[in-house]
Amino acid sequence: MTLIIDDSNWQELVSKTKTAGYETGALPRRTEVGEIACAAVYDVPLIPESEWMDRTKEMIANKAFIGDRIQFDPKAHFQNGLKYCWGYSLCQAVEAERVDMGLDFQLLAPESLAECVGYRNQGYYLDGAIEYAAKNGISRRLYVPQHKINPSQWDGKYKDDRANFKPLEWWDLDGRDVWAKTVSVLLAGKGCYVGLDWWGHAVFYDRLVIDGKRIGAHTPNTHDAGNDVNLFGSKAVPSMGSFAIRSCTFSRLAA
Repeated sequence: MTLIIDDSNWQELVSKTKTAGYETGALPRRTEVGEIACAAVYDVPLIPESEWMDRTKEMIANKAFIGDRIQFDPKAHFQNGLKYCWGYSLCQAVEAERVDMGLDFQLLAPESLAECVGYRNQGYYLDGAIEYAAKNGISRRLYVPQHKINPSQWDGKYKDDRANFKPLEWWDLDGRDVWAKTVSVLLAGKGCYVGLDWWGHAVFYDRLVIDGKRIGAHTPNTHDAGNDVNLFGSKAVPSMGSFAIRSCTFSRLAA
């Protein structure tokens, strides 16, 4: 099921989220634009807005968005009450980048980022999660059970495994042109790791969508197992950071 959310009905989604007991967990960024302490952070060339609609239609017709090339299992990416949207959507971004690099899909464990929040169930900053992942990596689900944030419940091999999954190069899309930059990256066939203050939620944008004359963003939402969301208007514009991976490590990955 895909929900259509815009400036007219977003309150319904927020209310439904709270009623269902789903926890939000995205916090405003800690750094200024371009100041993330990763190996490399880049700006992105803008595609003129006059070209967005035609390019989006072409991408949809050719199934060229990253969301057309990777299908996320809604159960595997279901937070189930954890306030780890910042981790789940970051893992989606890294998983998608591997596919874009022509590598095999590997299911990652957002819970392996739990050290960011002292192994507690709480929200975190997108830029802080990026910094941690660039330094320490993200383990595969193989070694970290879903929804388990206590490392005593993990396989000790997670420490070595996470070195195989480090997102080392990023585009920082935040700032005045955040929506234009986000659209430009999506039209390049990449995905975007974004924060939305009205929802208090971090999500992964994997494609653009069209509704009449409107262009919006699609996210395989991690809050609800099976509910994707199409966002339009101001509700699609990232307000707590927008980031896109340029490359990630993979050479040490065991078979």
